[in-house]
Amino acid sequence: MKYRVTFTAIGDFALQLLQTRGNLIIFDKDVPYSYENMVISHTKGSLTEDVREGDTIVIAERSYKVARVGSDANANLRAHGHVTLHFESEDSGTEAQPGEIHLIGEGFPRIMVDDTLEIL
Repeated sequence: MKYRVTFTAIGDFALQLLQTRGNLIIFDKDVPYSYENMVISHTKGSLTEDVREGDTIVIAERSYKVARVGSDANANLRAHGHVTLHFESEDSGTEAQPGEIHLIGEGFPRIMVDDTLEIL
C-alpha cells in the first residue's frame, strides 16, 4: 500500500463538483480556509511510493485504475495530501493537469466521513 487516509470532512460543494465535473479535490486537515467548501478533508498520510499509471485507488470501497498522473500530483500529495482526482468511465486520452490524477472506473464513489482512500 502506497497511501491510506480517512476522510474527516466534506465541503459543502465538494460532491457537487464531483457530480458536475467528475472531479474530487482532496486535502489533508490543513486545508486553507478559502478552499474548505470545495474539498474533502482527510487525515494526514504518508505517500511511500509515487502514484503511477496502472496503480489502483480504492475510495469508499470502490476501485479505480490510474490512467495518468499530473507532473505535480505526487509532490502535492506528499506535501499537503492534496490532489484533484478526475473520474472517467473510459480513458479519454486527455492529458492530466499538473495536480490531477485521472481515474478510470464505473461511476462515482459515494463518500461519507470516515470512509477511506487507499492507493495500492
